[in-house]
Amino acid sequence: MAQSNLLQLFLNGTAPKNLRILGARGSVPLPPKDSLEILVHLTQDTESEISSQAVQTLACWNKEELIGCLNARDCSPSVLEYFAGTDKSAPVIQAIIMNPAAPGKIIESLSLSVSAQVLEKILENRVRMLECPVILENVRNNPNATPEIRRLVGEIESEYFGSKKKEYAIHEPDGIAPSIDQILLESDLPLEDLSLEGLPIDEKTRQAELGKRISCLSLREKVRYALFGNREIRTFLVRDTNKEVARSVLRSPKLTENEIEGIAAMRGVTEDILREIGNSRQWTKNRAVVQNLVRNPKTPPVVSQRLLPQLQTRDLTQLSRDRSIPDAVRYNATRTLNQRTGSRK
Repeated sequence: MAQSNLLQLFLNGTAPKNLRILGARGSVPLPPKDSLEILVHLTQDTESEISSQAVQTLACWNKEELIGCLNARDCSPSVLEYFAGTDKSAPVIQAIIMNPAAPGKIIESLSLSVSAQVLEKILENRVRMLECPVILENVRNNPNATPEIRRLVGEIESEYFGSKKKEYAIHEPDGIAPSIDQILLESDLPLEDLSLEGLPIDEKTRQAELGKRISCLSLREKVRYALFGNREIRTFLVRDTNKEVARSVLRSPKLTENEIEGIAAMRGVTEDILREIGNSRQWTKNRAVVQNLVRNPKTPPVVSQRLLPQLQTRDLTQLSRDRSIPDAVRYNATRTLNQRTGSRK
């Protein structure tokens, strides 16, 4: 039976008891993300022996593997919701919050009680706050919120929902908050109006003209294009001076792994963008992304040094001689190389 069919057999409730017992033990031959989704589903099984076994298996799941699954953009919302409610460890909660696919309702709930450090992570995702403005109020009411965090909440409210209310306000005529797709797609300027047709062929002139067109857009429209525009527009906007516009590129559903490789090598992006790529378990599984990050002098040294063990010996050799990267990174590349080769130099 195909893995996809096996997963659906559990989720649609047609799996026989003996198979559900195996699923509750984590013994079904499926990828970790599918096994987790099945286990979460089985915690609600009508058979108490199955539901209790599923809960026990989830509690004993390998933490590193779990966090990798929670970081993935295709992680099931049911899995994110389950661990948000049952596992309060900092790495798990942070993985859920940093996942752009995490439903806003989950973040709303978490924002009432998490630590100040995690609250700062929540406030980094402005796009999610456009979708769920209640998050801001919950952050403010969190007893762990520091004066600095409350000040930042006030700034965000002023920028998105205060003096610029007409531009950013979220209307709820039916009492139901629209999705982020609705908010951005209802912008006055349709995508077609930023047509690339007629742009000069010469690269420098083309970029200048594209920059001129994009500079006329509002912040909200830039975020929209960062999310839903084409690759050429994303490459331009990831270098935008506004952090939220640049970060929105990394949350685009159209973003490819090849683009991430290119962004990791860019010296015109901010440290925040490179840090976010370097902190992603999903993106740093790609060797080219890791290489580009470590070779990029704009990458924060703490990120580069953490990635050094993933590089091959020849990469470390090149880095140990690269004068363009920070001294700390070059020194640690040399040290890692010596440890790997057994050299005492």
